[in-house]
Amino acid sequence: MSWHAALLSPPLCVVLAFACAPTQHEREVQPEAAVQDEPIDPDAEPDAPSVSEVSEPETPEPAAPESEPEVDSKIVTGFFVDANAQAGLIQFTQEMAQEGSLWVGQLEGNGGRDVLIYIPPGADDKKPFRLIYHFHGTYSEHIEKEREGLEKKKWVGWNRLEQTLAAATELQQKRDDNVALIYPFSAGKRIEPSHKGWHNAAYDRMWMDPAQPPDFRDSFDKLHGEVVTVLGDTLGVHPSKIRTPVLAEGHSAGGIALRNIAVVGTDLVGEYLYLDASFMGWADVAYEALKQRGSKALLTMVVTEKGIADPFVGRDPWCTLLEDHAAAWPGHQQWCEGRKAEDKPKGSKVECGELAADAELWVEYQQWCVDMKSDMLNVANVAVIRTKVFHGDQP
Repeated sequence: MSWHAALLSPPLCVVLAFACAPTQHEREVQPEAAVQDEPIDPDAEPDAPSVSEVSEPETPEPAAPESEPEVDSKIVTGFFVDANAQAGLIQFTQEMAQEGSLWVGQLEGNGGRDVLIYIPPGADDKKPFRLIYHFHGTYSEHIEKEREGLEKKKWVGWNRLEQTLAAATELQQKRDDNVALIYPFSAGKRIEPSHKGWHNAAYDRMWMDPAQPPDFRDSFDKLHGEVVTVLGDTLGVHPSKIRTPVLAEGHSAGGIALRNIAVVGTDLVGEYLYLDASFMGWADVAYEALKQRGSKALLTMVVTEKGIADPFVGRDPWCTLLEDHAAAWPGHQQWCEGRKAEDKPKGSKVECGELAADAELWVEYQQWCVDMKSDMLNVANVAVIRTKVFHGDQP
């Protein structure tokens, strides 16, 4: 579990430390039986030399190169904002406290869209940097200051960015290492390029998925490389001070970016932190992708009780629904056969088509939902933190 999750209003949230590898106990060596000397026949032919006696001596392997010594950073304070950034983001940087180090510009790893990089005040040249990539939720790709009469979806991005920067500043004050926050902006609403027909995507499903360049070219590995360059060339952070793996966190709809990063594959992320974002097909798909790759990355889900990402109660209790529909299907299957998918069996509020589909999905999701009932206590590298912190108040 990351040190960052501590900001979710302790003691409501539990901070889990990165697990240390268990101590390896040395195996006891059994004593070998003593070799008995045999009489030597003076007329016998000498034994042929063994291969090891006549072969050339092995060339010793070269010693592993020593790691480069760490060099202190020369952190540059000040704000560096590209004039081509969206107007609201420029205004935001002008109105925020001019403290710490900040960079705003477009990076190819984020599809050529805006990225904000922030080092809170108080960073120490001698200390290492921990990088946090924060992927925002729905509507937060647009930055506009709240004012009377402006609908929430227009100003929520400003408030979320303000909130996230404040959380990074608080983290800098509480932790020994330096913090660098990376805040990419999504494309708003995008659907898979293979999708045809109507859709109701209210978020960017293709974030961090280089599915079809140049239109869909996001790449987390490329983004990280560009971020390291900006930190070094512009903000004065020495590369030897930048630690990997990094923390990638997604709030709400930003959880789709974490799923895509895990599915595409990277060795740069040490923890995937879902902030009320573990919807059906997101955290579970990321987990399967990590497991298939043999990744040791942690997957942490912060779930607001009865909130939008709670799989058992609340707005979308998908685990509960799948289980109930799968249990009901055998009793309705015979009646539904030969009828329309939209027909509803007697006594059921659910259509035949939905019952049949959910019964199939339950086979796929049953183990995940069963493990979620015990908050993943028996699943390696996965943690669930239940909290009463409201969805919109999570950094």
